[in-house]
Amino acid sequence: MNVRYTFVIQDLKGLGGTERSACAVMNGLVRQGCDVRLVELVGPGAPAFPLSPEIPMTALFVRPVKIFNSWFRIVWRLSRFLKRENIDTLVVVESTHALYGVAAAKLAGVRCVVWEHFNFNVTLNRRKRVWGRQLAARWADDVVVLTQRDTALWREGTTVRARLSAIPNMAPPVTDRLYPSESQLVLAAGRLTEQKGYDLLLRAWRIVEQDPGSMGWDLLIRGDGPDRDALLQQAQGLHRVTIAPAIGGIDADYARAALFVASSRYEGLPMVLLESLSAGVPVVAFDCETGPAEIVRDGETGLLVPPEEPEALAVALLELMRAPEQRQAMSVASRLRAAAFQEEAVMARWMDLLRNGGR
Repeated sequence: MNVRYTFVIQDLKGLGGTERSACAVMNGLVRQGCDVRLVELVGPGAPAFPLSPEIPMTALFVRPVKIFNSWFRIVWRLSRFLKRENIDTLVVVESTHALYGVAAAKLAGVRCVVWEHFNFNVTLNRRKRVWGRQLAARWADDVVVLTQRDTALWREGTTVRARLSAIPNMAPPVTDRLYPSESQLVLAAGRLTEQKGYDLLLRAWRIVEQDPGSMGWDLLIRGDGPDRDALLQQAQGLHRVTIAPAIGGIDADYARAALFVASSRYEGLPMVLLESLSAGVPVVAFDCETGPAEIVRDGETGLLVPPEEPEALAVALLELMRAPEQRQAMSVASRLRAAAFQEEAVMARWMDLLRNGGR
């Protein structure tokens, strides 16, 4: 009898890395011949990323609900769904949803896997995230995090009785296009929020523009978000910076970029760095607590610098601007490195976890 898996998530309408990764893993399971269902806490709405038509979608509620205020209703509806559909394993996407997902799984008598996408030390001042992690660590069957560093942070930060595994996000297929050796474009992409550190990047770029070695180089920041106006104001006086709106896909930006720069204050496992690997674009990144160091091989596929130090970021950018042969070599190495994050490798780890408990 085929094992049935259900993923539960807030919704799939967002354009974030969590939604993209959830769709990628669910699609990968379908290609492995698995029976997969999706439950959204709130719906309906079309997914922002491609989702297999073989995955039935169900919404527990039509209108937004608060987890604490509606806890009994959420647990009851989800547990009834799990029983009715004869589900074997529930995968809870994001630890905040463990607050009801673990209870619903216990009530229905099914295995529960909690899949966390945030650095353990990042709570965003939300009690739900802290309590959800504590509940998952003690009462879920498995907790999946994105990095090996995060497995250590979980064990240091709470009592973990669940099986704890690290499975990275999935990178897109590796491109075979030539590296644009004549390009002088530095690309950054993501939500315009404090987390992404674009204020730090603009401080670094001000240093870069003052150096003759940066002549002809431009910075493109692609994204939308609440910090747009503040960043536009900060960018006044800089001559080679463009802050452009987000678009559905940025393959064309990767295709013409000589470098990718990541200035985040914190991350889980950033999709943009995985995309850069697959596109063969060398990376300069802050080595924040989790994420970049498990993707970028310092000195081989890019350069890592101390977090939140704009001066160090500027020095690294200028170093690679002056080194076209090194950039070319890093491009080749990046595509090779991307193999570890391709669907075959990542789904093998998911299948081992789901079938064998990750052993």
